[in-house]
Amino acid sequence: MQKRMDRISMAAGYGMLIIAVFLKIIGGVNQRFSLVEVWIRSLISGNFLHFWQTEFSSGIGVLVGTGAFLLLLLVYVFDSLLITCHRKIVLLQSAKVAWLYFTMFFYFIFIQFYSSSIWLVLLLIIGALEFLLNRYLDDKIERDRKYAESQKIEKQRNEDRKRRLAFPGKYPPAFHQIIRKNFRFYRKNYFLLIFANTLVFFALVILFFAYQKFSGSHTQDTVFNKTGLLRILIESGGVLLILLLLFLSFMDGLYIDFKAKHMELFIQLGIRKKTFLIMLIEEFSLCALAGVLIGGSLGLLITREFTSIGWALLLYTGLIILAMAFHQEKILRLIQFRPREQTKPDRPNYRWTPLFLLIGLLALIITFWWFHRRKSAETLLVISTLIIALWGLFLGIGGFYVKRRREKITLMLSRNDLFYRFHKSINVLMLVSLLQVLITGIFLPRVVTFQQTAVDNLFPYDVVAKVKSTEFQQVETSLNQEKALWKSYPFFPVTSVDGDPEWEVFGTVRPVMFIQGQHIGVSETTYQQLRQANDLEKQPLHLKKGQWHVVYQQAISIRGQPIDWDPQSVRPRLRIGTPLESYNTANVDVIFPMRTIKSQERLILTGMFQRGLQENILVVADEEFATLSKKDQPNQLFLIHGDKKIAHALNFLNQKYVDDKRWDDTIEPVYEKTQRKSNVVSENYLQVLLLIFTIVICIFMSVGLIVAKFESEETRLIERRRLLDQLGMRQKEQRSVLKRQVGFFTVLPLAVGFLLSLGFIGIMGRLRFFSMSEWLQFGGIFLLDFGIYLFVWGTIASLIYRRIEKWR
Repeated sequence: MQKRMDRISMAAGYGMLIIAVFLKIIGGVNQRFSLVEVWIRSLISGNFLHFWQTEFSSGIGVLVGTGAFLLLLLVYVFDSLLITCHRKIVLLQSAKVAWLYFTMFFYFIFIQFYSSSIWLVLLLIIGALEFLLNRYLDDKIERDRKYAESQKIEKQRNEDRKRRLAFPGKYPPAFHQIIRKNFRFYRKNYFLLIFANTLVFFALVILFFAYQKFSGSHTQDTVFNKTGLLRILIESGGVLLILLLLFLSFMDGLYIDFKAKHMELFIQLGIRKKTFLIMLIEEFSLCALAGVLIGGSLGLLITREFTSIGWALLLYTGLIILAMAFHQEKILRLIQFRPREQTKPDRPNYRWTPLFLLIGLLALIITFWWFHRRKSAETLLVISTLIIALWGLFLGIGGFYVKRRREKITLMLSRNDLFYRFHKSINVLMLVSLLQVLITGIFLPRVVTFQQTAVDNLFPYDVVAKVKSTEFQQVETSLNQEKALWKSYPFFPVTSVDGDPEWEVFGTVRPVMFIQGQHIGVSETTYQQLRQANDLEKQPLHLKKGQWHVVYQQAISIRGQPIDWDPQSVRPRLRIGTPLESYNTANVDVIFPMRTIKSQERLILTGMFQRGLQENILVVADEEFATLSKKDQPNQLFLIHGDKKIAHALNFLNQKYVDDKRWDDTIEPVYEKTQRKSNVVSENYLQVLLLIFTIVICIFMSVGLIVAKFESEETRLIERRRLLDQLGMRQKEQRSVLKRQVGFFTVLPLAVGFLLSLGFIGIMGRLRFFSMSEWLQFGGIFLLDFGIYLFVWGTIASLIYRRIEKWR
């Protein structure tokens, strides 16, 4: 069999070599190359990078892409040569498979690099076939022998099960009575499942109702773009839906484990498999239906309409299906009457403990760096690296703790979970700590910032208009006729190369990005005048030519975000002028030069009209602004106090500048305070509601994890307490041990979550430019909210302790 596998590996390696040498599968601008030929030509060309940039439109992208295939070819050919010489390196086999997987991943993720070299996939096909065939032939004889033995055992088991489960006739009345009593006896488990379904369905009903309610007072032209409610629903509501799915899946898992734990009773009673399956479906459907009825009734008391119920029911059905899909193996084992897998005592691997600790520290550093990166905008994707960090830290620190404290008799009882069920306990601690970090470090601070937000302060003027020089006289006449109080300030439109957080995936050829960010460029003198108009003290910037100051016009509740979202530049690319529908992207450094940002701040000078994404203030030196004014006539920024009639009087600007909306239909020439204020109120209410629901779900998930951990060990805990009674241990001492055991899983995650949360809160305040007064206000509100949360968590921990203390 090994000879056959060697022949396959040799055929694959030499076959790849033939394709790479003779087939011209790489298309250039003027001619086609083979894989080996293109690399030989580039190496002997005298200018390696110039060759790739001139011969291929994607340039460096083709260099990187074909380089991955060249390394794959070298590994396969080298392995074939070794086999020909009757030699073999075990590490090379693993490296070959690993690089094959990486090349496949790289090929399909960055397919744009291979637009003219699509037939390189032949090398991947040969490598995949070689891997699959060798995987199949490996240990085939042993596998066939084991399969024959398993078939023999399976046949005997099927005959035995058929004989045991073939119960003819009807079930006696006593059988039904036992099932009903069993159902009533374990009703708490069913109540938990009903409660979970009720909470999920109620949350979905309120979610859709809130969206429909708030969208009624929101301007319809911004509902389906980056500043509207739909994006908030997708971003914040998406996190809530993921947590609801995980919560529902977790509670379903508890129900399945409960049925698996007690199914031996039904087998002994002689229940048929079909009957048992029907009973499972009935119980689960009853709990789900009860959740819909109770959650829907509670939702109707608030919403008093059925529209949100319909959408919630549709999404709820999808969540149930996905949640049950996570437990396919458990469900199959359950309906096949297969016993649960027995868990064995596990202990930490002390050899790997330092490595786990190092991985955890590195992942934690990456997490905070990623969260601190302004272009990441406080992304929740850091949860992925945070999970790795907590996993490594708990395994590392836990391993060292067990190694040093294992001989301590005083800890033998209270830390028994850590000493003898190490990995299970670490997994529970890690997941609960993760949820605590999400609550106290991300979601609760965001709720606090919404509590700090005063919507009236976000719009200091009733109307703000951006007027070109040609319409200046007409606007001035209209305002004088309406007897409005107004001031005008000169400004130039400033455009960033990328104005929204949407990810643009592209190769080496830069596309023209949409949406380009539109902002307001003023001089330092105008900036000081705007500050004085808002009763703020002067703040000298001392800008020199080429230096810029950024004023983010956003509320404290808005995530920290950059002035330019361009993924390929360290400094922001800003152009003085309006957006461009087309330009030579190869000259992006000239058209959108990278600017030097001397300082930044968060401040409302004219109003928050685009949630800080656009319409920010960019300040340049007076000298630079004067130079620009000599070349072009600046536009005028009108800041107006008055009633709604003024906005109607300036409606002609919307028709006059209708062509400007082709760049971005959310940018308006005239912003009116009343509707914008209503929009912000709707958006804030929706986000706060989503955050509160998310925090509640995180709390329930944390409690569920801890309760499930102790419930699964109920038998062991009862046996241990009986042993302690026989040894003469006093009840007071036993309760003290149990308190420390429960406290270990409730207090430790809370402490870890709080410590890590300080880092996230500090980064959030830095990104959002908190002032000292805002820090003090934030600290006071946060401590109040966190105190309420501590009281709730302490009550929950007390209830968990009392429940376990009753087990005898």
